[in-house]
Amino acid sequence: SLDRAGLAAVVFDDAQARAPVKSLSGGEKARLLLARLMARESNLLVLDEPTNDLDIETLDLLQELLDDFDGTVLLVSHDRELLNNAVTHILALEHQKLGVHPGDYDTWQRKRAEKLALAEAQKSKQDKQRAHLQSFVDRFRAKATKARQAQSKQKMIDKMAEELEPLPQTSRRYPVFKFRQSRPSGKVVLEVDGVSKAYGDNQVLEDVSLTVNRGDRLAIIGPNGIGKSTLLKIIMGKVAADAGTSEWGYEARPGYFAQDHREQIEDSRQTVESWLWNIVPGEPIGFVRGKLGQMLFSGDEVEKSLASLSGGEAARLIFCRLMVEQPNLLILDEPTNHLDLEAIDALVEALEDYDGTLVFVSHDRWFVSRLARRVLEITADGINDFQGNYEEYLEKCGDDHLDAEAVLKVEREKNRKQKSTPAAPKDSGERRKLDKKLRKLAGRRDEVTATVERLEARIHEINEVFADPTFFEETPHAQVTKLDKEQKELSGQIEELMGQWETLEEEIDELEASLA
Repeated sequence: SLDRAGLAAVVFDDAQARAPVKSLSGGEKARLLLARLMARESNLLVLDEPTNDLDIETLDLLQELLDDFDGTVLLVSHDRELLNNAVTHILALEHQKLGVHPGDYDTWQRKRAEKLALAEAQKSKQDKQRAHLQSFVDRFRAKATKARQAQSKQKMIDKMAEELEPLPQTSRRYPVFKFRQSRPSGKVVLEVDGVSKAYGDNQVLEDVSLTVNRGDRLAIIGPNGIGKSTLLKIIMGKVAADAGTSEWGYEARPGYFAQDHREQIEDSRQTVESWLWNIVPGEPIGFVRGKLGQMLFSGDEVEKSLASLSGGEAARLIFCRLMVEQPNLLILDEPTNHLDLEAIDALVEALEDYDGTLVFVSHDRWFVSRLARRVLEITADGINDFQGNYEEYLEKCGDDHLDAEAVLKVEREKNRKQKSTPAAPKDSGERRKLDKKLRKLAGRRDEVTATVERLEARIHEINEVFADPTFFEETPHAQVTKLDKEQKELSGQIEELMGQWETLEEEIDELEASLA
């Protein structure tokens, strides 16, 4: 297990332990807070975006901490892997309502999608029923001999509309990122030759050289404090190198997203709208507001002052600038730190579609896995420039790391199941009882499913009868009323059965997990 002394020994070496806090990088400060957290006795951890600025090594430590922690953890995070490996329940806040869902993030997404698909299927059936009735009304409304039947059907349509529940709509908002290059660069986009940089006695970069070619998708990785952000700042001319050079290639037009991206918003007295319009003064205001709308700035939000923006809002505004500037090289330093999961999903899709060159620093493994086609690892012993994606890099250059990860992953899954599911049966007799109960529940679920299908088929038969243009004219009123009543009763029975089906599915899932 991970004890406090072990954590402190792994997170900080002797030199770092003696350094002033203000001299630490963002990731080192995050690690310090993690170590401080471990030094306290508690039975509840409340963590707000704990993975921001953490390198891969410290992410593993955080994961191990959560696995070994016996208390309760309340976690807000946009880290998909953490949400899948560390949690037993998802609390989803939508439409100002908080719903509790057992399982990890992917499980919640899947079940949410299944529920929406079921609702869409039910609505589709209702729409077909209404269409049949509406067809009759439209055809025979003006005919005196059919007027009474048409009026009756119209009342049925109106009643169906009143009883129809709207499809559950998500309150999650997805920005629309679209990155395009105004024109391509030359073949060589960037040349870095022998770059070195030290801050006092702390040597962060030494003799770093690399060539970035047009179309590269380069991920720069390495532990906190190794100089990844410093390298990007040197490339962008924000920091002077102690030695070496960095030069742009022919027609290279870079766009930069800084880790401390608030520094890129120069004048905090400006509004969101005026700041962006100053970047493209030749464009009409409609263009500016359209771009801001894509980044979820609408209505009065465009009049917000830059100083009042949250971290996520400031990040989206910087990306908005990159969209209108249309660079042919994007240089991104920890771009996901202040974005929510919806924005990260949208950003990844846009970067996958981007036709320019991409250089980025990120500790988000999912983000790196989706985008990297080349990996530059910066270590204390130099750099490792690997031509391939992140999975290939791990397989080729990180065998020991992969083996450790495999063991850790198995242990995490074991711990997660122990926390979220009933204890596994201790003897074969108990297992046989649970197997029998599982078969009984599955049989009941199948019976409910078959009954729902039978009732839906009967409703369809009644709708077909109602759709016959001669039915209401030739059928006694008592028979019409009887069929209408039967249809309503069947719909109520189906609704009740669907509730039973959902309960049975949840019980079956829990039993299957306990028997795994």
